[in-house]
Amino acid sequence: MPAVDPKRLRFQIDALMELFKSPTQFHQHLKDLFSLYANRALRLGDSVPTQPLIPVYNLPKPVIRQLQIDLDRKIKDNPQAALSLADELWQDNHMEIKQTAIRILGSIHIDEPDPILSRISQWTSPELDRKLTNLLFSTGARQLQNNLPADWERFILSFLEKKQPEWIALGIKGLSEGLENPGFQNLPTIFRLMSPVIREPHSAFMQDLLHLVSKLIQRSPAETALFLKQALSMSDSSQTTRLIKGCMDLFPDELRRELEAAIGN
Repeated sequence: MPAVDPKRLRFQIDALMELFKSPTQFHQHLKDLFSLYANRALRLGDSVPTQPLIPVYNLPKPVIRQLQIDLDRKIKDNPQAALSLADELWQDNHMEIKQTAIRILGSIHIDEPDPILSRISQWTSPELDRKLTNLLFSTGARQLQNNLPADWERFILSFLEKKQPEWIALGIKGLSEGLENPGFQNLPTIFRLMSPVIREPHSAFMQDLLHLVSKLIQRSPAETALFLKQALSMSDSSQTTRLIKGCMDLFPDELRRELEAAIGN
């Protein structure tokens, strides 16, 4: 992996940006650029059970950072060309190129949801690499969440209403990533969307629910405790009790005692 010379990188990315409206050529030149800076000692992603190994370039951060800065300028002036470029890059099998496609989607300012929503929906599946899934729900869906919240809710609900637990797990991940958005303050929406699944948890998405609840506790322990007590009163599932016990230690003492009393009842 060569050292990153800022002047040389500036020249290389300027040349790449000249191809912004030519997706196939841009894709090829991006692969050449990433190959040049790749750490060839590490070419595979983390091994995750039930998921394929994703080839990675292991690029230095300055390369990704400068690429995104320049892409943002182009995307602002050429949103339609950006969509075509994202479609092309998503076909690649390397982690960083797929991540670039997602970041392009997340940088497009939208007035209506379909161009972004249709792509995120098509690209998301239970088999997708975990890092890409998280990036789709965070960066890829961020404009949707910020500017078209009703469409974002329907998007998340489309996963939570499925019968298969692996798809429900994706919806729960979407809620967790939505909470990472510092501008998102509508916790009642999260509680409402997750209410049916927390009343009937499945082992396939228990860890995802625990992760989501832990984030909610960080945001608002009092509101989360009230929500969990309501879930307890409406659920006949021992899994709900187990889930709440699993996150009990994250609450302040007073709220923890209230939850313990609710479980005891």
